[in-house]
Amino acid sequence: MSDRDEDDEIPDHLQRSPNLFVHRADGTVEEAPAADQAVADDYPHWPDKGPVVDGKRLTVMTARDTYEVGEEVRVIHAFEAPEPGVDVYVMGPKPVYGEHIDGTLATTPPPDGDEPWVPQQYDGAVIASPAVDYNYEVTTYRFAEPGRHVIRWELGPVTSNTLEITVVEET
Repeated sequence: MSDRDEDDEIPDHLQRSPNLFVHRADGTVEEAPAADQAVADDYPHWPDKGPVVDGKRLTVMTARDTYEVGEEVRVIHAFEAPEPGVDVYVMGPKPVYGEHIDGTLATTPPPDGDEPWVPQQYDGAVIASPAVDYNYEVTTYRFAEPGRHVIRWELGPVTSNTLEITVVEET
């Protein structure tokens, strides 16, 4: 869905391809489907990343901006700390807190505290910024009616880009 510009200068921390993972129904973890990986791969070129607040940025992405009624919409999440001084918890997939659809909370609210992006229970790698973390659950939605929908991820003072999708009748 991005307007990819191959001439963009990509910062070092965005040079490597993300390894996106998802939970299986049995609770185990596996590599994400290729279509999800392709969306995450596009993050360095994504034209509408969230704003940087206190050295942190949230971004939500989908493969397209138009879906049919009832079609699954898969939302990919990126937490980027483009400036030094932030610990980034890169293992997952971690739950997505604070995602809103059309202004209504669609996931669990963010945990209380000054740093809601820090996982509550975490036993994994932590790297220093600048860094990016794609290892959040892929959230999925299906819309029963045609229309425009807005997806936004909010963790305390850090909010994502505003992702707008359009749902249309079957073609």
